[in-house]
Amino acid sequence: MADQILIGPDGQDLETIKRVAGDLVAHPDTNYVLVDEQRVELKLPTPLVRVLMEAARQLAKGNSVSILHYEEALTTQQAADLLQVSRPYLIRLLEEGKIRYHLVGSHRRVRLGDLLDYKSTRDSLRKANVNEMVRVSESLGLYESDDFDEREP
Repeated sequence: MADQILIGPDGQDLETIKRVAGDLVAHPDTNYVLVDEQRVELKLPTPLVRVLMEAARQLAKGNSVSILHYEEALTTQQAADLLQVSRPYLIRLLEEGKIRYHLVGSHRRVRLGDLLDYKSTRDSLRKANVNEMVRVSESLGLYESDDFDEREP
């Protein structure tokens, strides 16, 4: 990931990016074609259109983007940043076997795919735990679900 390029929206291009993002989202099943200066056309395959759609959506929001492949090897700091946890906490997760890793010399590396699998499982478990807490609170009369629904984004 160290050699990845972070692409941010340029202020002068932001309106065009927003227009492109809106068009891509509004017409996801459209066949898109690139046309070069010599009028040579190249049909974009659906997976590439989906990548462009997501990149355009994020850039239109003012976010920077970088494309990583699923097999990308992350440093422990990069992995911790992605999970929004401290590096020491991530190291503990690795040592407990909760996230797979491999060594490059004496340095731990975490495969992006393994990290995203862990994150998905963690997020699902958190959501289930919150729902269970709400259910128990409601059954004890301590909490009304209507309140919860109004505050949920």
